[in-house]
Amino acid sequence: MSTSLYELKKIFLLQKGLHFILLLLFLKALLLFLMDKPVNADIEMNYPHYFSYLKEVQGSYSEIAEQFILEESERIANAKTLQQKMTEDYYDGVIEEAEFLAGTLPLERVLQNERGYELIYDQYTYIREHPADRYFLYRNGWDGLLSNDTLDLLWVLLVVLLVAPVYCYEYENKMDMLLLTVRKGTFQQSVCKICMALLSVALLSLLMSYMEFVFFQLKYGLEHGNYPLQSLSYFAESKKKCTLFEAFLWVTSGKVFGSLYLALLILFVSVCMKRYAFTLFTCTGILLIPYYGLPLESSKYNIPTPLGFLVSTGYLRGDEYRRDPFNDQLTAVFREVSLTTLGIVLGISLLLIFIMLLMIVILRSNAWSIKTGRFRGRLFSIPLLIWLSVTLLSGCTSSDYSEQSTTYNFSTRSSCENNNYRFYLDETDLNNILTVFEDKRTGKKNEFMRNATSALTRVQNSLFCTGSYVYYMKYDSEKKRRFEEQKWFSIVQVDMDNFNEKVIFEKNLNSEERFFIDAKKMGNYESAFFFSIQAFFLDDKNIYFIGPEEIRSINRSTGTMKVVLRISPISSLAFDGRTVYYVNNSYVIKYDAVTQTKTTIPDIVTRDFLLEDNKLIFVNRKDGYRLYMYDLKEYIIRKLIDEPVMSFRFKEQTIYYINKMNLKEYGFKL
Repeated sequence: MSTSLYELKKIFLLQKGLHFILLLLFLKALLLFLMDKPVNADIEMNYPHYFSYLKEVQGSYSEIAEQFILEESERIANAKTLQQKMTEDYYDGVIEEAEFLAGTLPLERVLQNERGYELIYDQYTYIREHPADRYFLYRNGWDGLLSNDTLDLLWVLLVVLLVAPVYCYEYENKMDMLLLTVRKGTFQQSVCKICMALLSVALLSLLMSYMEFVFFQLKYGLEHGNYPLQSLSYFAESKKKCTLFEAFLWVTSGKVFGSLYLALLILFVSVCMKRYAFTLFTCTGILLIPYYGLPLESSKYNIPTPLGFLVSTGYLRGDEYRRDPFNDQLTAVFREVSLTTLGIVLGISLLLIFIMLLMIVILRSNAWSIKTGRFRGRLFSIPLLIWLSVTLLSGCTSSDYSEQSTTYNFSTRSSCENNNYRFYLDETDLNNILTVFEDKRTGKKNEFMRNATSALTRVQNSLFCTGSYVYYMKYDSEKKRRFEEQKWFSIVQVDMDNFNEKVIFEKNLNSEERFFIDAKKMGNYESAFFFSIQAFFLDDKNIYFIGPEEIRSINRSTGTMKVVLRISPISSLAFDGRTVYYVNNSYVIKYDAVTQTKTTIPDIVTRDFLLEDNKLIFVNRKDGYRLYMYDLKEYIIRKLIDEPVMSFRFKEQTIYYINKMNLKEYGFKL
C-alpha cells in the first residue's frame, strides 16, 4: 500500500474521520432545512401577488418600469379611496346594495394585490438611488446564499477533528520517534500527510459550498446570476464590480483558502504542542476571539488569520454607518476592505503559510529531533490556553399563563383590570405620564413600574391582563463598545400577588453575530416590525403582536414567527383567550387561533366595538349609528339606546357615550 493511501486510510478510518464527515453532512442538511428562514418572509407569504408585479419590471431600472410603478400606485390609492366612499355611502343609505356590490367588486380585484405592490415599491425606492448597478429581482435565494457573514462553527469543528489527529494521534501513541527512524518517516511522510489533509479539507469545503448552492437553488431559485452584486441591499454600498454568481465564486474560493489556512495552522500547532486538547483550544481561540471580540465588525478582515477568509462575504461589503443616538453622529460599523488591504492580508497569509510548512518539515526531521529535541520541548511547552464559553440567549421561555377568562380590547390597550387592581395611564402631569395601578378595595394608587426606568429603557403604554398576571413591553438600549447602541425588545410578566417580574420573551433587534450555527443575521424586515408594534396579547402557546397592518404570532416554545392576520387599518380588535374579533370592511370577523379559521358574524355592520363578558357592544351602522349589544353565547342582538352615537367607552359596568347630535356625553348602567 502506498504512503498516500495509507495516510488516507488512517485519516478517514482509523481516526474515524469518515464518521465525522457523514455526521456533519447530515447535520448541515438538517440545519438548512430546519433553520433557514427567508430574508424577506413577506415575499413568500405574498408570492403570487409579488411576482405579478415583478414580471412587469424585472431587470434594470428604466423609465417604463418607473412609470408602471407610479401608475399602479395611483390606481391602488384611487381604488382604496373609492371603496371607502362607497362603503360609507352604502351603510349611510345613499346607495343600494346592488350598486354597492357592483362598484366594489372590481375595486377588490385591484386591492388584493396591494401587498405585492408594496414589496415591489420597496425595491423601487432602493434601486432608484443607484439605478446603474441595482436591478429588480427575486432576492430571497441570493440573499440566503450570500447576505450573511456567520462563521460556520460546524465546519470549523469538522476541520479540527479531521486534521488535529494527523500528528497528535502519533504523539499520543508514542509513534513519532519510531517513525523518524525509518527511511520514509521524515520528509516524504510529512509531505504526504500534509497533502492528504489539505486535499481532503479542500474537497470537503467545495462540497459544503455546493450543498448550500443546491439547497437555495431548489428552495428559492438562483436566477439572474448575471445581475450586479449591489442588487442585494446587503451589499448596497459595495464598490466591487461583480455579478451575483461571480460573488458566489469569490466567496467559495475564499472559504476554500481559509479552510486550507486553518488546516495548516492546526498541523503546525499540533506539531509544536503535541497535545490534542491544546491544539483544539488554541486554534478555535485564534478564530473565535477576533470573531466575537473585535469592536469593529470589519476588523477581522484586516488581520492575516483564517477567520476573514472563512466568512469572506465581508470582503465584498462597502462602508456602513449607523447613527449614534447619544451624540446624533454617524458612526462606522463596517469599513470596506480595499483591494490593496486584501492584497496585503493575502500576501502576509501566504508568507505565514510558507513559514508554517517549513517549520512542520523541520520539526519532523531526524536532525532537528535528535539535536534540538529538548530545546524545542522547552520552547513550545507554554501553549496559549483559550476557551470561549458562548451562551444562547433564549428568545422565548415558558410562562405561568393563567387559564382564567381573558378579555382584551385594542382600543383600551393602555388600561386593563383584574379582580384586585385597575391599571391605567395617569395623565395628571402631561410631562410625566405614568402607568399606575389602583387597589379596587381601598382606592390607593401606586406607580406600576416600581424600578426606576433608566434613560436607556423605554416602556410602551400597552398592557395585557389575565388572572393575577399583568404583562407589558419595553425596549432596552445598551451602550456597547464605544458608540454602538444595541436594542432589546422584551415582554415582561408581573405577578400581582407578590410583584415579582419575569421576562417571558426577549429579542435582540440589532444582532451583529448570532450564536446559532448557520444562523442568519436578523433581517431589516423582521427588525422593523418589532419597532412598529402597537400592542400585544397572548395565550398559553403564542404571543400575538399587533403591527400597523397585520398581526404576527410568535410561538413561545420555538420562537417561530408568522403572520396570522392582515388588517388594514386596525381599528377595533378584541381577544377572549382563543378568538380574535376584528373589523374588515365594516363586518366583524372571528378568527379562531386554535383552528386558524375565520367566520363572519352576521347582521353586524360597524367600525367600533368593545368586547365585555362575552358580549360585543357596537355602533350599528345599519340603524343610524345606534348602540347595540350582541351576545356571543346566545347569538342575540338587542338595542341599548335609541340615539345616534359618535363614540363610546366602558368603565365599571357603565357605558359612557357621546351623542352624535349634540356632542354631549351620557352614561348608563349595563
